[in-house]
Amino acid sequence: MSIVAKQPVDRSRKRQVRCEQLRQARQIHGGLVNMFGALLAIKLSRLPIPSRRLRLSVYRGAFAKKYPPGPNEFEAELPLWEYPSINALFTRGIKPECRPICADDGQFLSPCDGTMQEIGPIVNGRIVTLKGIEYTLASLLPGMNVGAFEGGQYAVVFLSPVDCHRVFCPQDGALDQITHVPGHRLLVHPPCQTTHYPVYTLNERMILQLSTPPGPCLLVMVAGWGVGNITLPLLPGFKPRSGEIESHRWTHPPPVRRGQWLATFELGSTVVLLTPPAADIVSLIEPNAKVKYGQPLFRYPR
Repeated sequence: MSIVAKQPVDRSRKRQVRCEQLRQARQIHGGLVNMFGALLAIKLSRLPIPSRRLRLSVYRGAFAKKYPPGPNEFEAELPLWEYPSINALFTRGIKPECRPICADDGQFLSPCDGTMQEIGPIVNGRIVTLKGIEYTLASLLPGMNVGAFEGGQYAVVFLSPVDCHRVFCPQDGALDQITHVPGHRLLVHPPCQTTHYPVYTLNERMILQLSTPPGPCLLVMVAGWGVGNITLPLLPGFKPRSGEIESHRWTHPPPVRRGQWLATFELGSTVVLLTPPAADIVSLIEPNAKVKYGQPLFRYPR
C-alpha cells in the first residue's frame, strides 16, 4: 500500500459541504428525527435478525414498503430468509443464470445493476452527468493520467436500494491498481445533485484501474449518504486512512474476467465507468434505462 497524496484542506469549504450534507439528509428523510432514525437503522443493519419469520416480515414488509417493489426474490442467490441481516440482503449475490455474460469480447459490459443516469463520449477531459453538470476527469481522478481516456466513453449508473450492490468486471483483463480517495457523503440521489456541490468529486470514492485488450478502463465507485463501507474480494485487507489518497498496486496484477465480482457497496451509491478511446464506438443503451450487470453498454471495433 502506498500513500499517493494528502488531500488539501480548505476548512471553510469542508464545513460548508458538511452543512450541505446534513441539509440534504434532513430533507430526504423528512426532518431531523427521521434522519437520526435512518442513521440508527444503518448502524443496526449488520445485526442479525433472529428468526426466519421476522426476516421475511422485514424484507417483504417494511423494506418493500419503503423501497418498492422490494428485493427480487427470484434472482437472489439464496431464499430471502437465509440473509441474516439487512446488510447481507443489500450485498446479496444474483443467480448466474439471471445475469448471462455476453460472449462478444468486443463489448464493454455494465458493471452493476441500476439506472443509467448518463452515457456518452469523453470530450476535452470532461463528462456530463445528470442535469448537465460537467465534471473534469482531473477532479474525478486526482493524480491519474486522464489523457488516456480522451475520446473514450463514460457511463454513470445509479444503484437504488433494491438493486444488487455488487460491482463486476466490464471486460476481460487485469486489475492493476485500486485507489481510495477520501471525501464526504453527500447524497448521490438525482434530485440532490447541483453544480455548487459536485458530488462525484466531493464524495469518498474507490477507483479500480483495469488493463483490457482495447485499453485502460476505470471503475469509479462513489460513496453516498449511508454507505459505510466498500469491500473488495481481491483485496480484503485494504483499509485506507481518512484524509489521504492511498493506493494498492499489484506487482503481478490478478487476471479478471467479464462478469467477475470485484467490489461491493454496503448500501447504495453510484458507479462511473470510463473506457478507452477508439474509432466507431457504438453506444448500446440510452440514458434513464434500467441496466443489469453483464449487459453490453459499448461495442468496440475489432
